Formats: sequence, structure tokens, C-alpha cells
Amino acid sequence: MYRIFSTATVLIVLFLLLGYVPTAAGQGYGEFKEGQLVCELLQGYDINYINQNYGTSIIDVLPNSGAYLLQAPSGSDEEALAATIMLEPGVLYCGANYYLDAPEPFQRSTPFLDNQFIGDFNSQPAALTLDVADATAISDGSSVKIGVIDSGINFTHPEFAAKSLTLVSGWDFVDNDADATDEAGGPSSGHGTFIAGIMKLCAPGSEIHAYRVLDTLGRSDGYRIAAAVVKAVDDGCRVINLSLGMRGRNDALDDALHYAHDNEVIIVAAAGNDSSDIQTLDIFPANRSYSIAVAAVDSMNIKADFSNYGNKIDLCGPGTQVYAPFLDTSYAWWDGTSFAAPFTAAVVAEMLALDPGLTHSGVREILRATAIDLDPLNPQFEGELGKGLINPVAALTMIQGIGCGDVNFDGVVSITDAVFLINYIFGGGEQPLSFSKADSDCSGTTTIGDAVHLINYIFGGGQIPCGGCP
Repeated sequence: MYRIFSTATVLIVLFLLLGYVPTAAGQGYGEFKEGQLVCELLQGYDINYINQNYGTSIIDVLPNSGAYLLQAPSGSDEEALAATIMLEPGVLYCGANYYLDAPEPFQRSTPFLDNQFIGDFNSQPAALTLDVADATAISDGSSVKIGVIDSGINFTHPEFAAKSLTLVSGWDFVDNDADATDEAGGPSSGHGTFIAGIMKLCAPGSEIHAYRVLDTLGRSDGYRIAAAVVKAVDDGCRVINLSLGMRGRNDALDDALHYAHDNEVIIVAAAGNDSSDIQTLDIFPANRSYSIAVAAVDSMNIKADFSNYGNKIDLCGPGTQVYAPFLDTSYAWWDGTSFAAPFTAAVVAEMLALDPGLTHSGVREILRATAIDLDPLNPQFEGELGKGLINPVAALTMIQGIGCGDVNFDGVVSITDAVFLINYIFGGGEQPLSFSKADSDCSGTTTIGDAVHLINYIFGGGQIPCGGCP
């Protein structure tokens, strides 16, 4: 009697004979949520085929990415099942639903409570280092929405209640309800509140949207975070802070972050607290091109001993002895790259409040161009701390000095700006660093008319760029 085997079965046997066990391409590794897979199919393929042949069922789907959260059959080996499903020609990726973590609870960074209120929130070392008072006098991040995808926020903390900062409960993806309150009871409790406090300090006019994805242990699965990113984008957030990470790549979250990037949402990610190279450790999402990866320095601008580093780092922010609101009515001191990241995210909000047309490239370019070089103080990490320490006042001052029509940010309006626009519109060239600066004819869009307007101004004595704009 003969038995006909499927192509997938034959391939699995060959892999095993060769001593190779297939793994889900691009997926993370380590612990994962029991009984769940995250898969995406190529266009035209039906998820019902996967469900019928592998006994899976749909738990949820992300409409903007096409990623499916699937329930695996009881007793399954999730990683092995995902590897088998990956062999199907219509499957783009499939893997277990791996966890991402806030770096502090799992690397022994512990908040120190200040029940005596002896710290000074507004004049702490980080605030002085970044010259926060002068920066917020230029821009306070007014009306810019920031997505804090973390452990939630203690909305009733006096520091928030007594000030004008707008806090919004986006969604609680842990309890699946609308109350994204930071809950007590674990090593990650207060993490999101602390981050929101840093943003309140540096961008008090911003609107902070809380998306609770981390439980009190500081843990979440990739699909849950991906869903939060999509919701934050759809809610109008222009900045998203991700003080969490994993080793390896989570494809569902990667897709969601690409969706954010395509919608000109700026992603700021903590570099992690392993005191290692983020590329060697494969720290995701800080190592991705769409992320602004932030390492931590101390009050002397020396790399924090715990902070990751490497050529994937973009910038540094204060990350030691940071003082901010915590649970109940308390404040705390806390160390970690999780807290260097929101200092940067807040500066991005200040920048976008000054120029809402700034693109991801424009934000990165300005932050990098104005950063304070840290290599002389950190010779053993030369070239591995990005462009250096964020410099809010310099970044905001640079934006103020960029005139309309200066599409490439070189300080003058010239034929190169018109050429830049023509290449973007017709040649697939780089997008303008600021769409508002590129809209030289005040039409509300970036078209060939803007290039013509610039050319007439440069050579024909035409109207100045944005001469009639509000």
C-alpha cells in the first residue's frame, strides 16, 4: 500500500534528516504566549485554508497589517507548528506570539520611592542638563498627541491633576477595556506613569494617550503591542514611545510600526539595559531603521553603565537618577533607557508643535544635527552613542531658523530646493524634510507647483515662498 505525502511533510523530513529544524523567519525567540500564533498570508490566500489544515482558529486580526492572531490546537508545540505553517507557499510569516518586556523589571532597575517629597521634579539634573525651562519657553508640544505604549498611567496623580497636561486613556489591551490605568502590584507598576511624568516635564502642552500593554510584571506579547501601535496611529498620535523590547524581530509589531512610519508617526525606542551592542543582541524595535534608538547617559554625560550602545544608536538622553511621578501620590527616582527615550519623544513633540509638517527624516536630521557630541567624554564608546545627547533648545532654534522653501534644510532657498522637489515628485527621490516648508505656493499640498513657485522666485522675481501663507 502506498501513501502520498504532502510537499510540506517531505520538506520537514528532509530538514530533520539534515539536522535542521526550521524556524519562523524573522520571528523572535524566548518565551511566548502559550497556545497562540501570529501569522500573515500573502494577498489572495485564505486563512481558512490554514485553519482547516492545521486546526487553528482566529482570535483577532489587525486590519491595517493583515496579521492574524491564531489559537493553536490544544497540546501543540507552538514553535514547531508555526515552522510547519511557514512552509505553505501563501504564508508570509508565522511564529509563536513572543513576549516583549520593559527592560527595567527584568534587569534589576528598581525605583526608589520618595515619600518625603525631597526631590525637585522641575529642577532635577536631567531638566538642567536639557535646559528644559528654555526649551519649553520656545515650544511646549502644544496639541501634539504622544502615544505611551506601556503599563498605563496613574491619571489621578497630583502632578497631573494640578497641571494643564492632557491625559487620555486610549485602551487597556491587558484587561481589554477603556481604562488604561497603571496598576500596582509588580516590578513594572508605575513604569508608564513615570514615563508620562517625564513627558509632562518636557512637553507640558502635549496630549498624552495611554495604551496599557504591559502587565504589572512588565511583560506583553508582540501582537498586543502591535494592536496598540495601530490604534495610536488611528487615534492621531504623531509620536509613539516604546520603552520595551525583545531579542529578534516580531513581524506583527514590525508591520504595525511600518504602518506608523508610513503615516509619519515618529517612533522612539529605548535601547535596552544589557550594557551590550544592540545589533549584536538583535534588540527590537530599537535596531530598526524606522525607530529613533535612544541610549542613556548619566548627569555627567557618561554612558550609563547599564545602557546598550552600538552603531544602531541614534541619540542619547538622561537615564540615571531621573525623578518623576509614580504610583498613588508618590514620586520616585529610577534608572534606565526606558526613561532616556521619553525625554527624546517629548522633544519630538516640541518640534512637531513648531512645525507640524516635519517628516520622520526631518525630525531625525534636526535631532542628529543639533545633538551634543559625547565621544570626547566616552572614548571607549566612540561612534557607538549615536550623534550624542539630545539638545532641545538647539533643535527648536534650528526649526525656527528654517525658512519656507528651504526644502533640504541647508539654510538658503536655491535651485537645489526646486530640484529636490522635482526629484521627489517625479523621480521617486527622498521626501521633503518638512512638507510645510515644501509648500511654497501655500496650496496645502506638495506638487510641481511648489517647484515652479521656487524657480520663479529664484530667477524671475516671483513671490517669496509662502508669502501669502498664514
